[in-house]
Amino acid sequence: MEKIVKLQLALFFQNPISRPDHLMGLVNSSMGNLFDAMPQILPIPADAPAEIPRVQMRSENGKYKCNIACSRVDFILNGDFRDETVWLDLTKDFLAKVKLFIGSIFEQSKIIRFGLIGNFFIPDKSATTSMTKKYLKIDLNSAEEINLRFNKITSSHGYNLNNITSINTALAETNGQAEKGIFIELDVNNIPTQELIKSEAMLQLIEKQMPLFSPDKVKGMVK
Repeated sequence: MEKIVKLQLALFFQNPISRPDHLMGLVNSSMGNLFDAMPQILPIPADAPAEIPRVQMRSENGKYKCNIACSRVDFILNGDFRDETVWLDLTKDFLAKVKLFIGSIFEQSKIIRFGLIGNFFIPDKSATTSMTKKYLKIDLNSAEEINLRFNKITSSHGYNLNNITSINTALAETNGQAEKGIFIELDVNNIPTQELIKSEAMLQLIEKQMPLFSPDKVKGMVK
């Protein structure tokens, strides 16, 4: 049975912001003080890479996170390796939170790029065999590690999209024990332009993409 690791939405600013901490209170207030744990504001030098988070917020229960860098802001829902049986409820929760998140960010900043990311783990004691049968014609059953990555370009709502799939054999700790399996990351992001993204189109696109992250679709990549 598939395990859900996390769902994530990244939004990229048109121009880097100099004070990510100023955005912290606005985001948290708009999301109903969802991030109720003590935030971390990191003393990172101004000349450090713009994508490094300067602000990290999270909920006390560890389910929700928000990282704010000079160039981007990320909302993360932690799946905590729960079974695929929670997918519908988790998706409903994610979409509701994302709507508030997008409303908050777009009210304050201009956005030119986004990334919708899903991480999943499929327990499989014969992970290398499963991946070999699905994708490869050579005998790699004795391999310790197999990594695959591919990208398919599509278009939706006026945007050209990268659809990046990464599939790796992996070990994950579930229920306190290390378990062999296959780690899958799906990353849908728009090919950057200087055209501003509209919040309505962003929400519609996310709702359209989420069914492609469903357990049946994900498991079909390796089974």
